[in-house]
Amino acid sequence: MLNKPLVILISITVVLVAYLLMIQIKIGVPYWDVFNYLNNAFHFANMGSSGVVNHLPPLIPLLTSLFFRMGYVSVDVIFILSGLIFILGIIGLYLLLNERFDSTKSLTGSLIFISLPVVMAWAVSGGIDLPGVVFSIWALYFMVIGLKKDSKFLYLVLPLLVISILTRYTAGLIVLPMIFYILANFNQVKNIPQIKKVIFGIAIEFGVLLTIFTFFILQLDTSALFGLFFDIVTSSSSGVEDVAYNSNFLFYLQNSLNYISLGPIQGTYRQLLNPSEGIPSVLAYIITMISVIGIFSYIYRFLSTGKEKNISQVNIINLGKITIILVLFIGLVLSFYNKSLILSEIFLLALVYLSYRFMARERFEIDNKLALDLMFLSWFGAYFLFHGILPFKVDRYFITMAPAFTYFIVLGLSQFINELKPRINGLKSKSGLVYMAIALICLSVTTVTYIGHTPQKTFTLDIEDASQWIKGYDPNYYNKIIGSDYPNAVTWYLHKETTGAYLKYYNNTDEFADYLQENGVYYYFDSNKSHPTLKSYRIIKEFGVVAIYEKITP
Repeated sequence: MLNKPLVILISITVVLVAYLLMIQIKIGVPYWDVFNYLNNAFHFANMGSSGVVNHLPPLIPLLTSLFFRMGYVSVDVIFILSGLIFILGIIGLYLLLNERFDSTKSLTGSLIFISLPVVMAWAVSGGIDLPGVVFSIWALYFMVIGLKKDSKFLYLVLPLLVISILTRYTAGLIVLPMIFYILANFNQVKNIPQIKKVIFGIAIEFGVLLTIFTFFILQLDTSALFGLFFDIVTSSSSGVEDVAYNSNFLFYLQNSLNYISLGPIQGTYRQLLNPSEGIPSVLAYIITMISVIGIFSYIYRFLSTGKEKNISQVNIINLGKITIILVLFIGLVLSFYNKSLILSEIFLLALVYLSYRFMARERFEIDNKLALDLMFLSWFGAYFLFHGILPFKVDRYFITMAPAFTYFIVLGLSQFINELKPRINGLKSKSGLVYMAIALICLSVTTVTYIGHTPQKTFTLDIEDASQWIKGYDPNYYNKIIGSDYPNAVTWYLHKETTGAYLKYYNNTDEFADYLQENGVYYYFDSNKSHPTLKSYRIIKEFGVVAIYEKITP
């Protein structure tokens, strides 16, 4: 039977993605790493090895390289690929939400997810944050329906988990909510028909996928990745020298209003990509207030049902349960602020699992809803802990928490509206319209804000113009050393290795010019708005914010 809400969702998403693609293709690449993925894709297509960064996740560059092999070598490829994956992710999110909510609420939640500024801004950017989340969503969805409906879907969980990790390494943290959900449904796992056959099949899958995964990892230079992970889990990373360094553990929580909705309409593209630099809209405060009230109401009503008859026994049992939960929570907070990632994740898993066991009412429907609630809580918590401890904070990392964040917005809205139904005549029959109105308002506000913040182009288009110009100016450019403060972009457009050269690391322009000369740099591409005077170099051409310097020869 045709699922009308899903059809509506797909239609809205496709139209929106088409619009976002039109804008993204016009304004160009939004940030540094996309050029790294493009250079890697060029290498995977056996078209060259300039600018390869071996430690990056391989999946998106690999998929992009398939289009390159077919002759379509363009930045647009990675934008379009991102858009297609995004559409797939929205479908998956709807289906996952539909395991907990009805179709109207699931549609609302999916549209709210799209409307999160940090999601819309990065949806077709060519980045890996959203694709990593997309494959994680599908892995979780197949696990949920595999345990609840048909065990055959469990065979898809492991492949999608591996795909998500190869898309974005930190997607592996999704195993924590997976472990919780399996433990919470352990009795169902034991009752799955042919469970031995399922386990045997997954074990074979594991062996094959582990071999494939190992092959990919061995092809990559993962020393930097493992070094960073080691620093985090051992609390030895400072990262002070990095521009994204931020020691605020609660950065993402404190900016949660900005992640719901930005205002005003006019603003900068930088604010769009980094909502923490903007200001939240009135809508963000309203949605937050309603959701928080609804969630507290939900918790209160859940805890106030199913009381035991023996009051003295209840008091003793409850006191023990509360003590255990408090100890685990305190352990979680202490380990978090002591930057102990592994301990924090262990405490989180223990906390949500024992909370489930203590609160389960022995009724399947309630148990199932609670299991999903706590699964999403563990999802949000796993990434919140990791990115809170991580010394580098950028807004797009919040995307990893966005599906769980959206889940609790929907849960809060649902409970809030349920509380109002007995008090407002006609609300029960028209609640579906209320949900749709909320979703469309959120989507409209974010779309208008996106339009108001989007520039005519990014400065990377100036780099493209400069790169095309140098080809005509000096046909022998390929045999000369070229430097830039945005080397991966110049490398992509010229398909030639470019030397990284950054003025900010030197005391003065003379020291920087000496560095360029010592390294034999003949042309230097500078992407700063104010172009310094460099001894022994002269500016030969400017394109927007980009200037091309040429070495002065006697």
